[in-house]
Amino acid sequence: MRLSFAIILLAISGTTASAETITGRASVIDGDTLDIRGTRFRLQGVDTPESAQMCGDAAGKDYPCGRKAAL
Repeated sequence: MRLSFAIILLAISGTTASAETITGRASVIDGDTLDIRGTRFRLQGVDTPESAQMCGDAAGKDYPCGRKAAL
């Protein structure tokens, strides 16, 4: 369902000038970037941690927030 939502967001974002349709399995690169058959799509207006980024929780412990965003 998340992937469908992401594809819908890409479709309505209107950021591409090309009318070319790209089909295939989407792979998550990080929380705001998808790859479909070698073409990367960045979700406009979405800002998430990068895949290797670490963040601190309320207790001050580090956790892999970038990996969590990708999942």
